[in-house]
Amino acid sequence: MKSVAIFSGSKVGKRPWRPGKKVLSVAVFGGSEIDFRQAELEEDVTPVTAVSLFGSNKIVVPQDMPVTLSGFSLFGSRELKRSQAKESVATSAKALHVIAVSIFGGCEVTDQVKDS
Repeated sequence: MKSVAIFSGSKVGKRPWRPGKKVLSVAVFGGSEIDFRQAELEEDVTPVTAVSLFGSNKIVVPQDMPVTLSGFSLFGSRELKRSQAKESVATSAKALHVIAVSIFGGCEVTDQVKDS
């Protein structure tokens, strides 16, 4: 699945959807938001590559899903915001690995979102 926002915005995932084995999100002078709370993921780890060039990527994840964040930032930011939910036992082998590349941009991975 690919999401591209160039001088604009992109939102994916407000209803059930299947992202596939790999996810790519590119934000150039724009913003991209991918919501995995209703995603039907494959078993195992799904890699998410988020590239931000003078833009921003926001990745929304379920509270009980294991998530790792790696990558690099050059005059940008990468941030993983998780709520202080109770410890839960993983019920499946589904997880996300976000690889964020931020150049004068940012990437935020969170389970804290206000629905509008």
